Amino acid sequence: MRSKWFVMLAGLAAAAACGGSSSSSGSQMPANPAGVTISDFQFTPSTLEIKAGTTVTWTNAGPMGHTTVSDSGVWTSGILSPPGGGGGYGGGTGTAGQTFQFTFNTPGTFPYHCSIHPPSAFPGFIGTITVTP
Repeated sequence: MRSKWFVMLAGLAAAAACGGSSSSSGSQMPANPAGVTISDFQFTPSTLEIKAGTTVTWTNAGPMGHTTVSDSGVWTSGILSPPGGGGGYGGGTGTAGQTFQFTFNTPGTFPYHCSIHPPSAFPGFIGTITVTP
């Protein structure tokens, strides 16, 4: 009889040890992180492929104000202030190192640029977001 109880308790302990805890130590990453840094008259990365439903965050890390504007008018960020605030050419009145977020729900290809520093004057200052289903 004792061995029967021992086997049952051992089985319960093993089942508890295999339980469904999915937590881990440390901070958890967002489900769909995607980011673009604006600096030195370029977007890094300049091309980004994401799945529909992903939110992209643009962060101005350069020494002056910049924007991110969809070529097709899907989004416009307004002026993003640089780290240190205010901002040099292009101004900016927001928080230093300001960010802009946009969630892409529709598949497609979305070219964009900085409206303060247009591609005609800064040919490499363009980016493309490709959204897959």
